[in-house]
Amino acid sequence: MLKVTKKDGNLTVYYVEKKKNKTLNMKMISLNADFEDIQNLYCDLDAKFKGRPKSLLVIINPNAGKKKGIKVYKKIADSLFQLCDIKLDIIVTNRQNEPTEILKNYDLSKIDGIVTVGGDGLYCECMNGLVKRIQQDNSVNLDNHNADIVSSALPIGIIPAGSGDVIVQYLHGTRCPRTAVMHILLGNHVDSNIVSVHAGRHLLSYSALVLGFGLFGDMMHDCEKFRWMGPSRYNIIPLGSMLKRREFDVEVEYYPLTQNEKPKQARLYGRQVSLPNGSVSQSKLQRKQRTKSSSDLQKENSVNEDKTILFPDLVKEEGRIYAVDSHAIMMKEKSGRMMPHFGQNSLMVYTTHKCTLPDHVSQLTKVKNEKLDCYDYKFVNKHEVSGYRVKLLNATVNTAGNNKDLQKDYYINCDGECIRLKEPVFNVKLHKNAVKFFGDFAD
Repeated sequence: MLKVTKKDGNLTVYYVEKKKNKTLNMKMISLNADFEDIQNLYCDLDAKFKGRPKSLLVIINPNAGKKKGIKVYKKIADSLFQLCDIKLDIIVTNRQNEPTEILKNYDLSKIDGIVTVGGDGLYCECMNGLVKRIQQDNSVNLDNHNADIVSSALPIGIIPAGSGDVIVQYLHGTRCPRTAVMHILLGNHVDSNIVSVHAGRHLLSYSALVLGFGLFGDMMHDCEKFRWMGPSRYNIIPLGSMLKRREFDVEVEYYPLTQNEKPKQARLYGRQVSLPNGSVSQSKLQRKQRTKSSSDLQKENSVNEDKTILFPDLVKEEGRIYAVDSHAIMMKEKSGRMMPHFGQNSLMVYTTHKCTLPDHVSQLTKVKNEKLDCYDYKFVNKHEVSGYRVKLLNATVNTAGNNKDLQKDYYINCDGECIRLKEPVFNVKLHKNAVKFFGDFAD
């Protein structure tokens, strides 16, 4: 139910109808009765609106996707918000990172939530600004990579107007803007994880979707050179990045889950790489640190192909890789298909090792198409952890940013933003249920 109005002996109820394709439609019904019955029914129905948002900050990116952000808002969202008497503060952005600046000093006590009209990039900017503001208000040191952050109680809603709109698709099972608006008005919340990435004792960013180093960082860096192509560059430019892919000599250190974090069941799709259960006593595991080469871990892959065993202790992996990537919103198998999971107790990290170009292209194509076996390759290692640390070995990082030799530049893809590393080491940490979405998870 969205709204109820009364006039004399008439009661009008606006409610939501869910279709098989997961879109929502607004319906209306009028009731006639004597004044006292209408008054009692109105009071009963009106009580159900407690907890719904009454005041929202709306941030619109006019340049997202096909530059239809303002049009989508005016055509679809505005009338629905007005119908439900939502108090609105609407801001149209003019430049990148403006949402972060807005939220740094915005009076959050005046609003019940934030709404973004744009793509995943705008949401991630707002999420970063909100999370940083919450830490600022709670005296949490943003630059401490070991710090546990304070979760945000203020939900964010996404009205899709971007080129990908991955997060809203995960949330509602559709990219329909009208459906997204109705989910915001209904006021239900979904908790979601984020990850932080630090380098050189400084916070680089928070990630809500994907964090990728190596090939994925190079792809995003290459795409940045062709912004004039618009969204189509994301389908074209990465092909060139694949042809000139480079290996990175790294040490990856995986931080284990605590006992409370370990899931009680579930085989997550793909493979899990670890030691067999019972190989060493638990007391020894807590004191022991293992260092394994890439080849050692790949051998274990073939043995433990269908097992899900958590790392019981700290693991280091050294070798040459093409990429390291992790996802704050985890995809896992359910009923024969991959489904997003917003509140998982762990973080999945994937490292891609030496392989032929055709095999690599095949694997990444399956990832893009969300195939169940997209990580079932011998050259892909999978780890379920609470965080990880990547150290570049035998590398000279270009800290000035003016060296044209690409071999000395290293990039991270953080939710579509290209971050150039100025330090040879970066740390990634999972923060569980750190943010809230308006919506119902489309299971």
